[in-house]
Amino acid sequence: MSGRPSTSTRSEPRAVSTGAGAAVERALARSRLYRLLALAFRYPDAARVGALGQLAGAVPVEALGESGRALRPALAELASAAGATTPEALQDQYVAAFGHVTLPDCPLYESACGAGDPFQQPQALANISGFYRAFGLEMAKDAAERADHLAVELEFMHYLAYREAYALEHHGREQARLIRGAQRRFLQDHLGRWGPVVARAVAARADGALAAAARLLERFLDAEARRSRISPSPVAGAVHTGEVDGRSQEGEP
Repeated sequence: MSGRPSTSTRSEPRAVSTGAGAAVERALARSRLYRLLALAFRYPDAARVGALGQLAGAVPVEALGESGRALRPALAELASAAGATTPEALQDQYVAAFGHVTLPDCPLYESACGAGDPFQQPQALANISGFYRAFGLEMAKDAAERADHLAVELEFMHYLAYREAYALEHHGREQARLIRGAQRRFLQDHLGRWGPVVARAVAARADGALAAAARLLERFLDAEARRSRISPSPVAGAVHTGEVDGRSQEGEP
């Protein structure tokens, strides 16, 4: 995306002023988790593999309360697996899971997930791009991926959670409420519908750091839906391979 530093630059969200409240710290922790997961689902290179373990060990999950405590084992698993892998091994895992072309049961693109009407794919892409434009973002002209790539959608949520933290600190709760509403709608209409489906498929067919990232993704999106008090409908035709353990009941404060 253009309009702000991409997660591919691996720049940390700028910290807000000291004395920030619990809501700010919670939004920043969520932002870091989304950033970590966006990195995990991009094609791995040496720099990304090195950053993956570092980021997994640096997420302040204690700021997320009960849901953060439930995520701690999955984060620790990802940090350990990322530290023990190599770029070549993770690249092999990535290709084994996703193939050199889009696989119907394990796609990296929302419009390829499930058994939806292919004629509605352009409309879905336009809707996703509309979310991005509403916040001053657009896909770079030389972007390697489409707007509906899993990593791009995760990056967008990373940005919104950061914007929420900044709004709470500098613009007040009403502005933050509007940004939270956008996150809720994007989860309800897009990422929350297909992200868990892909996460289960990856966890079933991959191993190592990629499988650990998939398990973290499923658990985190489940916690996000509960926090937002939404129940995204899984994409049509999706295969379900199980439920998430240790779900949090924590809602939006």
